[in-house]
Amino acid sequence: MRLALLGDYHYSSMSHGTEEMKAARVRVYEHMLKAFLEEKADFHVSIGDLTHEGTAQEFQSIYSILSSSERNFIHVLGNHDTYSIPKHEISKLTGQDRYRAIDTPHARLIFLDTTQEMNPADWGGELDEEQLAWLKSELADSHEKQVLLFGHHPVFDTTARSTLDKLYIRPQDELKSILNSRPEGGIYFCGHNHMNSIVKQGEWHYVQTAACLDVPAYRVIEVHEGKVEITHHLIQGAGLLADIESFCCDMPGFGPVAGASGEESDLVLSVQFASAAQ
Repeated sequence: MRLALLGDYHYSSMSHGTEEMKAARVRVYEHMLKAFLEEKADFHVSIGDLTHEGTAQEFQSIYSILSSSERNFIHVLGNHDTYSIPKHEISKLTGQDRYRAIDTPHARLIFLDTTQEMNPADWGGELDEEQLAWLKSELADSHEKQVLLFGHHPVFDTTARSTLDKLYIRPQDELKSILNSRPEGGIYFCGHNHMNSIVKQGEWHYVQTAACLDVPAYRVIEVHEGKVEITHHLIQGAGLLADIESFCCDMPGFGPVAGASGEESDLVLSVQFASAAQ
């Protein structure tokens, strides 16, 4: 099985920008999304903040492109996605549930909703008791398979910047306790903090992906029986970085992160899982 993973995309309508900014915006977003969708994969996953302001217009614009691609696209909700309209309206626009699990022959894929609803003053993550109980049950039922867990916000004190205010999931201790209760561990994928980072704690690997406007790239996750390999793929293009620079700093609520690329060890990962039968 093969998955392509897109970092925080921040698709913006840029209604306030100059004509030059708007033209650059169109070139950038079209080029990056085209490169991502051209990657062959069983699932194409956005790790959240697919949109910048979370308006119906932004969702409709980007989903019109996605629907024509015929890719199996999964959207993990990010905080920016939930700023403007209620989550039930987002589900109507996208046709996707807030959180869900997918069973495959070698892995269970679990997708969380770590966002608050229409609360731009607090961009931190949250999991309510209902979803925590659901996650605990999903992990307990998946002990025979590898677990790939996807959520927009990082788990506290794991990947880069995840101890800073509003840059992790609350309640912080309960979530980590649930994850660590699974002896086989797994891999948790997140975004939000706009910096590539890979950290191993206990039997869990935590893989954080930078925002596309900071590092134009996506990850590829290949799942084999007993093994997961993660690679990092830069998106190339003449004038791409200059176009990004021309408008990204004029997007309210977005600012480039220094060192977003991370180290070489934050780009690739190979994990060998012990078979449940051993």
